[in-house]
Parts: sequence; C-alpha cells; structure tokens
Amino acid sequence: MLLIKFPVGIRNQLFTTYNINFYYPSVFNNVNIVAQNRMNFAVYENMRRLSLDLIVPDIPTYIDGSFEIKNNQKGVLSLSLIGLGDFRGAHPMTIINSLNFDIDTGKNYKLGELFKPDSNYIEVLSRMVLEQLEIQEIPLFDDYPGISSNQDYYIADKSLIIYFQLYEIAPYYVGFPYAIIPIYAIQDIIIEGGLLSKMLSA
Repeated sequence: MLLIKFPVGIRNQLFTTYNINFYYPSVFNNVNIVAQNRMNFAVYENMRRLSLDLIVPDIPTYIDGSFEIKNNQKGVLSLSLIGLGDFRGAHPMTIINSLNFDIDTGKNYKLGELFKPDSNYIEVLSRMVLEQLEIQEIPLFDDYPGISSNQDYYIADKSLIIYFQLYEIAPYYVGFPYAIIPIYAIQDIIIEGGLLSKMLSA
C-alpha cells in the first residue's frame, strides 16, 4: 500500500495587544491530534517569546508579526515566524525564528538533531556556508564563528537553508545572511528517518 503524507491544514491566527499585532499559523486537520496540539503550542510559545525579545525597556515598542510556510510535504512542516519591532525613531529591528516539525510526532527539531553522532556536521556545514557567503560577497565580521548546534534553519523542498540574525555575523544593512545547502550534498551525514531524509524520499 502506498503511504501518502498529506500536507497539514494551516489557519491564520492573530495575537493582539495594545502594542502587538502578530499573525501566526495554527495547524489543523493532522491525523495525529496529539502531535497537532504539540506543534500549535510550540508555535504559540515561540511567537510570544519572539515578541518579548523585540521589546526594549523604557522605549515604546510596537510589534508587527507574520509567518511564512517554507515546507508542508512528506511529513515535514517547516515555518518561519517574522517579528518587526518599531521603536518610533530608531531603525526597526526584525527577528526570524523558524520551527521544523515532524507532523507524526509534533517534535520541533534543532539543527544538531538532524545529523549522525560524530558526523562532524558543524565543521562540514560551516565550511559550506562560508563558501556561499564568500560567493555572495557578504562583508562578514572578522570573528565569524561558523554555525552552532542550534543554528537557525528551515527546510524548503530538498534544501536546507541556514541563516543568521541581523548583526549576528554581518552589518545590519546586509539583512539576514543565508546559505542554501542541497540535502543531496550532505546525505552521508544526515540521520536516517530524520526530517532531511524524509525530504529525499520518493
């Protein structure tokens, strides 16, 4: 029997207070209701934390938020929450948080959980990312540290996109530096049955 993984349903939700208007996704129509609830709780909690991270004490802050669905196929839901803090004077600040779920369990995976133990994935990916950033001629800070085990990332079809926050490795005007890593190029070090291997399945 052919096992088909249908996309989950996505509804727009709005969290609003006197200074926050944040649209975020809510998952519905998933086969596993426990996994669905787990995903929705994680999305909501991350949205709230992102909003708090944008608030600057003693400075009036107004926050607008939205989201993007990066992947919704093959049992993998990858999405980004995007929060913009407006300080009514200073230049605005944006934070992007991404969540990457296995829809069967509702688990949100950190980058390090996608790779085999002792695979040296941090060094491998750091090198690949740096090569792409150099091709893009991104003016990196002198102390570029490479990636970390909890590096920001999302999944888009058969690609792993690794990105950095504003000011993390480059000046503000650069925006969010990112690198697109074809999953085929790293298939030897990914965990079998993990999110990335699911994306390579037929």
